[in-house]
Amino acid sequence: MRVPKIRIVFFLLIFAIVACTPRPLLPVIPSVSEVPAPSPLAFPTSASDLSSQPDLTIKLMYLEMEERQGNCVNAYSPYGIRVRIENTGSANTGPFDVDLNSIHRKVDNGLRAGQSIVLFFAGTTPSGNYEAIVDVTNQIIESREDNNTLSYIAPTPTPPLLCTPTPTATP
Repeated sequence: MRVPKIRIVFFLLIFAIVACTPRPLLPVIPSVSEVPAPSPLAFPTSASDLSSQPDLTIKLMYLEMEERQGNCVNAYSPYGIRVRIENTGSANTGPFDVDLNSIHRKVDNGLRAGQSIVLFFAGTTPSGNYEAIVDVTNQIIESREDNNTLSYIAPTPTPPLLCTPTPTATP
């Protein structure tokens, strides 16, 4: 019996597709002796422990002239980066450090739950690239540690308008 060439090509095509399709690997589950015991000092042990911790996060960064007030400035001054940090957790923090491109600033009083602070870092970089890290020295045990970094590419700035002086009456 003779098989038409089209059927052979079709069969080889199906075979190639099935043979080349990746198959998911089954997860390897370690035995009990291979799983390290959690450290009670480093990790919370329950959901209530997680919910009663601070959570420091960088909400935003932006380029701004140092002495800006509203939509204008009294005099032109250097540009810098403002970093807004917020404690979105349910507990207060102690002091912590913030880093922007290897420049450290200390927040001596920490932040209460729900409180935020804006820090100004004077100066700019030629590339316009900035990376901020809150709690850079890991002083605060937080409910989330994966939201402590934010990268920012600053636009080329347009200087703000100079403020119009308020006229004062002369006697």
